[in-house]
Amino acid sequence: MYKVVRNTVLGIIIAILTAFIILTMVIRFTGGTPTAFGFSMFRVSSGSMTPELEVGDVIITREFDTATVKKGDIITYKSESGAMKDKLVTHRVVKGPYKKGKNLYVVTKGDANFSEDDPIKTTQIQSRFLTKVSFLKFIYNIFVTPAGLLIIIGLIIFAFFNEIVLFVKAILGIGYEDEEKESVDDIIERYMKEKKENELPDSEKSSDDEKNSGGE
Repeated sequence: MYKVVRNTVLGIIIAILTAFIILTMVIRFTGGTPTAFGFSMFRVSSGSMTPELEVGDVIITREFDTATVKKGDIITYKSESGAMKDKLVTHRVVKGPYKKGKNLYVVTKGDANFSEDDPIKTTQIQSRFLTKVSFLKFIYNIFVTPAGLLIIIGLIIFAFFNEIVLFVKAILGIGYEDEEKESVDDIIERYMKEKKENELPDSEKSSDDEKNSGGE
């Protein structure tokens, strides 16, 4: 029972960590953003929002009606100019919203930056900051590294050590065939003996018992 519970718990942990690592790698190589039900997850990659958001923080944002954006909001938007063109930026709204022509604009700035960003249209805004998730930052920093991968491998070996040993023995042929044959023979012998005893009438069973007793 203990073995089943241990393997189940470790299996769940390994599955979660593996999924998180795969998701992170996909994001890193494709530039995509994991989004579900309007919620998005990002990992802070610069110190522009220090001390509110530190490098490595994992944050959750949510889609909202951008017409309701206001000064003080921390928003994530897609930049259309400068060095960050076509990249996502998470900064605080410091001015606006205000109308210019047919569009509504806001001005953002990183808390740690000295200068403001170029004005952006509210249509560039993707979501608004909700919260930081500390345990995800911990998981990311620990496991999405070469050392973290070794830890996961160690957990897998620990969880399925007996199965791995049997697998290796089967491949190398170290006593596996003899052990398996002996075990099967024992099972067959016991089954045949029990079957024969169950088929005997009660009188014969008693007679056999008396013979066995006399022989002793």
